[in-house]
Amino acid sequence: MNDLQIDYFMAVATNSSFTKTSEELFVSQPAISKQIALMEKELGVRLFIRNNRRTELTEAGKRYYDFFSRYKAEMGNIKHEVSELDGIASQTITIGILEGWDFASWLTKIIKEYRDSYGYVDILINYVGAKEISTMLLTDELDLAISLKNTFDTFAEIESHNILETRKKLIYSKQNPIASKADLSPEDFAKEKFFAPWSIMDDTVTKSINMYMQPYGVRPKIQFVNNFESMVNCVRYNLGVAICDEYTGYLNDKNLESIDLEEKEFICIGMIKNSTNDEVRELYDLILSHSTDA
Repeated sequence: MNDLQIDYFMAVATNSSFTKTSEELFVSQPAISKQIALMEKELGVRLFIRNNRRTELTEAGKRYYDFFSRYKAEMGNIKHEVSELDGIASQTITIGILEGWDFASWLTKIIKEYRDSYGYVDILINYVGAKEISTMLLTDELDLAISLKNTFDTFAEIESHNILETRKKLIYSKQNPIASKADLSPEDFAKEKFFAPWSIMDDTVTKSINMYMQPYGVRPKIQFVNNFESMVNCVRYNLGVAICDEYTGYLNDKNLESIDLEEKEFICIGMIKNSTNDEVRELYDLILSHSTDA
């Protein structure tokens, strides 16, 4: 039995539903059911009664729920107390996320689960540009990094895994003269300037934007700016358009509209290969366990 199985058991018991737990934890329902089944086999008891309406704890399940509740609380308390002992430095894990993304609803739950399982650990989130994120990981300024797959592909020192798949979107200003056109499509933006954040991989970015627009017969005129925020603001001021993805926080901006593109791309988590930092490795593995593409 492991902490992941216990966490799934506690979540299903709290929600009285495998489906709700799957949605809440961003984990497939079969994956949760498999871990619960392994847990039941090891304990030699049935933990849940499942019917069409809800999932309920058996009497044995109730006993184990009470026990694991006490176990999780005590483990968290002890780890926090130990971390504060004289001579023991408090661990801080710094996560770098590619600028522009909003993972709050997803990552906040994972951080809570991590602290519940391993005790309180200081965690910092830094938003970083594409041209810096790999360098900061290699120089230990970041412990973990979440970015597009091609960010890490050229570095043998970094191990990375897909965690999410994201659809590309074309964003444009509501003030754009064609914004009100019926059945608006990517082809309608063929004459627009396409803004992109400057990167050490400018050739890669150029190729990517061209690839995204190729199905629509559009060869974009690309203008690089200093960073992601500058790119979005150029679009907000109706100076052109840009390509981002469905996790971009700016999609809720009242000045912007977007349309889906055919292209999808993988988002990865990366860390230094063969790292001996157990706390970082545990968080890395936990994020992977919540991955939709693990």
